[in-house]
Amino acid sequence: MRRPVRGDRALTSGEFNLKWARAILEALAECGVEEVEIAPGSRSAPLVLAAQMLAGIRIRVHLDERCAGFFAVGYGRSHLGPAAVVTTSGTAVANLLPAVVEADMSDVPLIVVSADRPPEMRGADANQTILQPGIFGERVRFEADLPLPSVHGLRAVGPRSVIEIVRRAARQATGPPGGPVHLNVPFDKPLQPEAPEGLERDGGGGEVPPNLTAAAEVVGRVEAGAPGRWEAGRRGRGRDQDTLLAHRLEAAQRPLLVAGPVTDPGLDGPAVVRFATQTGVPALADPLSGARFERALGDPPTAPVLGAYDHFLRDGEVLRRLHPDLIIRIGRTPTSGALEGALETWHEATQVVIDDGAHRKDHQGLARHYLHASAGRVLNRLADEQDVDPPPHSPWTRTWTEIEAAAWSAIGDDHADADHEGAYAAATLRALPTGATLFVSSSMPVRDVDAYGRPAPLDVQVLGNRGANGIDGVVSSVMGCAGGGAGPVVGLIGDIALYHDMNGLLAARDRTLNVVFVLVDNDGGGIFHMLPIRDFEPAFTPYFATPHGLDFRHAAKLYGLRFTDAATPADLEKAVAAACRRAGTEIIRVRTDRERNRESHERTRARVARRVHELMNREET
Repeated sequence: MRRPVRGDRALTSGEFNLKWARAILEALAECGVEEVEIAPGSRSAPLVLAAQMLAGIRIRVHLDERCAGFFAVGYGRSHLGPAAVVTTSGTAVANLLPAVVEADMSDVPLIVVSADRPPEMRGADANQTILQPGIFGERVRFEADLPLPSVHGLRAVGPRSVIEIVRRAARQATGPPGGPVHLNVPFDKPLQPEAPEGLERDGGGGEVPPNLTAAAEVVGRVEAGAPGRWEAGRRGRGRDQDTLLAHRLEAAQRPLLVAGPVTDPGLDGPAVVRFATQTGVPALADPLSGARFERALGDPPTAPVLGAYDHFLRDGEVLRRLHPDLIIRIGRTPTSGALEGALETWHEATQVVIDDGAHRKDHQGLARHYLHASAGRVLNRLADEQDVDPPPHSPWTRTWTEIEAAAWSAIGDDHADADHEGAYAAATLRALPTGATLFVSSSMPVRDVDAYGRPAPLDVQVLGNRGANGIDGVVSSVMGCAGGGAGPVVGLIGDIALYHDMNGLLAARDRTLNVVFVLVDNDGGGIFHMLPIRDFEPAFTPYFATPHGLDFRHAAKLYGLRFTDAATPADLEKAVAAACRRAGTEIIRVRTDRERNRESHERTRARVARRVHELMNREET
């Protein structure tokens, strides 16, 4: 039966749908969007046809919406600008939720453009129709349910034009702080023009439909002051806050800087190194802070930027010896559980958080002061106020650097152990060429880089999805980093994470993406061997360690990728260095044993503790 014409407007034409979609994408392009990730579908046909007509937009096709979303997250991390993800209607949109969550928690720019059925089909048992407006809830910074295109006009429901709504969405995505936004775009049939003529690629500038001056209904949260966000007016008083912090710093006898994972390591990392150099304040630098491997460290490093803390801050006597009176914190929660625990142990110290992100970063409730400002800019201003020549290290700073040196001396004895996954992480770092990007998966890879990646002027960036700390979408995020201009990109990933996002390997069809996956394959969830649950057999192995018995060589063959095995850390270092010089994507696998890896970690920590205690005992005598 033919559906009747609606009384207040005529049915949409395919030609008008195309013009409508093209105007939306041109508005995004004007705001700096250069990349569109497309997942196949019918309802999104106008958006797809419009995208391929615009010469200024690069298009990538993903057969899995979740892969498209995480590719865009990786792109946004390296490019620091948003990619748009175009999907059809229904559960296709729901598959983007994990990527939207990660983008939200990490302040990474992302634009979701979901095609939809006409509004009257919602809740009426129409095929492939769900309630898409509001589907991402509090996780998007801006949301708009755009009007249905119509040849004969629209009923205005607000003061802003559709074009301005689209531009506003792009501004919200870019920030600062960046984050995800959602544009829901309904289309009626016929979805495309009657004939394919005139759909050739051009530079834009086509006729904008006059009805785009009608309004769209903006739903959900549209500004930073909505529930769960810090209101813009509370973002501080600029230099007044800097002055307060400068006074605190001047009065402190035992100051400490803790740099956690940051959204823009290229800004915050060099600022941490410069601040530590100019003030002499010890800086505990997470590998995702941008400071751990910053070239400004010098060779050998002269700034008190430290990285072995995950080993020695597990010791109660060391915690008492290193008790600070001022802690300046930037970035998200540190990767190191030992450092996170130390912050709580040092609760009597004055803790100051510097952060301009969209989420409060003080889940332990320890911050006495919260400065809503760019951490990189604040640290640079504080460094500017110091003397031109860096001061000699104070006894406080020397204690930290001597303990750090003792710890690395003990850790260095372990790198020949092939069963030690930390040794493989360190080998991967050593193999990186200048300008490379290391993308580390959550779970054990990021912890191994944190615990075994010694600060050095490697001039590489280290990225990871630590907003929600999940392992989903890692493969696609690595590929997206390469797509955003980073390269070569090395992804350090575990076997469960690779399995979880194996579909993301399809992006390797683009041979211009120089990606090397270092696969640490321990046949299951190695991180659970580090937790007390490991003692709860027989439940532990099948329900937590979850051995799968998969041989990922077959996955590489499926996607046409080069696959090699490395038997030792030295072999891995050579293999990664060689792979970074080749075009395309490949996988290098190292096999480890979960239980032997745990035992090796424990031996290393015990050796670090002995070496540090020997140092402290010599100082006391």
